[in-house]
Amino acid sequence: MADLVSRSLVTRSAAFTTFFFLLASLPFTASSVVDLRPAIGFDLGQSYGTAVAHFSNGTVLKLAKVEGSQRYQAFLQSELQKQQEAWWYPSHAEIQREDLSRLLKQYMGIGGPDGAVILAEMLIALRTSSEAVLGAPLPATVVITAPYIIAWSYEETLQISYIKRAQKLAGLRTVKMESMTPVYLSEANTILAANRRMLCPDLFCNGPEWTNENFHRYDVVYLVSLTNHSLYTSFQISTCFFWPARSAQLGTIDPRFGLNQLEQASDQEMFWRELQDHLKSRVREYVKQPDNYRESFLVVVSGEAADNPKVVEAIRGIITDMQKDPAFRVVETGRAPRIELLISEDPTYAAAKGVAFGQRINMDSRYCDDWFEREKAMGGGRDEDSRDEL
Repeated sequence: MADLVSRSLVTRSAAFTTFFFLLASLPFTASSVVDLRPAIGFDLGQSYGTAVAHFSNGTVLKLAKVEGSQRYQAFLQSELQKQQEAWWYPSHAEIQREDLSRLLKQYMGIGGPDGAVILAEMLIALRTSSEAVLGAPLPATVVITAPYIIAWSYEETLQISYIKRAQKLAGLRTVKMESMTPVYLSEANTILAANRRMLCPDLFCNGPEWTNENFHRYDVVYLVSLTNHSLYTSFQISTCFFWPARSAQLGTIDPRFGLNQLEQASDQEMFWRELQDHLKSRVREYVKQPDNYRESFLVVVSGEAADNPKVVEAIRGIITDMQKDPAFRVVETGRAPRIELLISEDPTYAAAKGVAFGQRINMDSRYCDDWFEREKAMGGGRDEDSRDEL
């Protein structure tokens, strides 16, 4: 009997693998109503990477969590430190010089490894683990989220981008995109999407010409991502999750506050006080810039250590301080800012879930079909002729 059950399980597994392999190899056309291939989301996080599959029936499957190497973590940290001035873009000549320098160093074997190689190592590990779970090669539906890096912003739609080259080195077939579609999405955006925030369905389905939905909601998203190895913080104006986070600024990764540091701390209470002081100092740095919006904040907490009660306690403490401290008051009104706290669901995998969701709704017309039906039922939908014009 046991042998019979075992043979049955093997047969089912083989059938699933064969079915998934066939799906992975199917071409997808714009006329397809439902693309049966899974949407695969990879998160290149500050200290580890995660992978998630979002299937056409709504099932979400966690595929992998891979710890980043020391040079991977150091690379992301150094990239965030470059060109922190908002709206910095290099000239075309600077782009060419940088690309030529990279190729010469690679040819001559001098200098450290190219950034794309470092990212590719993580992508290969995520791909290998994901394929082991799924039992087949990944389809050409892999999309990526990562900390939004100002120095990468000019590359968002270019073939020379770190992300694009890393995907190629990792053997990942890239998704065909419109010319202005970002190569990767901001982690803050995809974490919000995973928590059903800033989905902007009307804008997504109707397009900017036919929607009344704002691209921005005028909340300052203060992302606090805490892992066992580091603390990543950044600020940006809240925007629809599928749009580039062009307002992102002050992104930093600080290894002093990884939760593993608690094991080495002689005074654990001092560690938590210093973490709280650091988080508050980040907000001070943001509000001291006169042009930065400060009337309302959405504090988003994510990362593998986000559900630690002491972390939540520290975050609540800085929110209380911000509402009491005159330094954070809105200059025009003298009022304390409005502050909302969002502790992410499934904080370890949230970013990967969010970017996989974004790819899922790009692959299936049902998302917008359902949205149009709900709008029509509420009396706000457009007739079929209007929809055909979109």
